[in-house]
Amino acid sequence: MIPLQLLNAGETADIAMIGGETSLVTRLNEMGFREGEVVHMVRSGEPCIVAVGNHRLTFRGNETAHIFVNLLSHPPHPSATVTGARED
Repeated sequence: MIPLQLLNAGETADIAMIGGETSLVTRLNEMGFREGEVVHMVRSGEPCIVAVGNHRLTFRGNETAHIFVNLLSHPPHPSATVTGARED
């Protein structure tokens, strides 16, 4: 189990635990971050972009330090793909 912020771009994980103050946990739950949900790190670094469900969310600083995940080894999350791109 590692903090979400340590995932590299392209890695997928499932949420094992969310810590921190009750208000933070509630806010993250409302955004779709719940134990058992699959997340995909679209872009790591500052800010990072995380896909969860049908949403992409941007986080700055250590906002993801309280989200602990287990790395998965299956294909990327569907919402991590770029839509509307043209292929010529």
